[in-house]
Amino acid sequence: MLNFSRAQLGVILLLGAALLLLWAWRGNFGLSPSPPSTPTLHSVYVEVTGAAARPGVYEFTEPPPLSQVAVQAGAPALIGQQGTRLSSGSKVEVTGEGQCRLGRMSGPQLLTLGLALDLNRATAGDLEALPGIGPVLAQRILDFRQQHGPFKTIDDLEQISGIGPQKLARIKPYVFIEAKGND
Repeated sequence: MLNFSRAQLGVILLLGAALLLLWAWRGNFGLSPSPPSTPTLHSVYVEVTGAAARPGVYEFTEPPPLSQVAVQAGAPALIGQQGTRLSSGSKVEVTGEGQCRLGRMSGPQLLTLGLALDLNRATAGDLEALPGIGPVLAQRILDFRQQHGPFKTIDDLEQISGIGPQKLARIKPYVFIEAKGND
């Protein structure tokens, strides 16, 4: 067993405490992580299906024109609608004749990409992708929309049997209502 003098023990304890503090400081021990310093960019996602050499989902930094999406996906020269700018969540189905059909991605795919569902356009399958919404509740939402017209606010969902304040709070981040005049 080694014998240390009081002065030696004091130095050892002081060095140990200094190393422990250095370790804690370097690892931000006990502190919450700081938010990222880089600004968040809002990506625009567009899906291409059909007669394209490279079908898939493409990411853009701003709403792209249809012609840019076609070139990137290796689609044949599309007829008409070349200047059309696509919003995030758009789906372009390319036919063999150089035509295309524009639509929306499926609900599960939108949610996977972090995009919200338009409550007034969502299908039953789209709605079922929302947390806590099964086939029965999805059908109730569609029936309510059919009987009362388009939703004016997301809070209108509370009028549907099976959707209370807690469930509404869970699904609110995943849905939106498109402003009138945009189609």
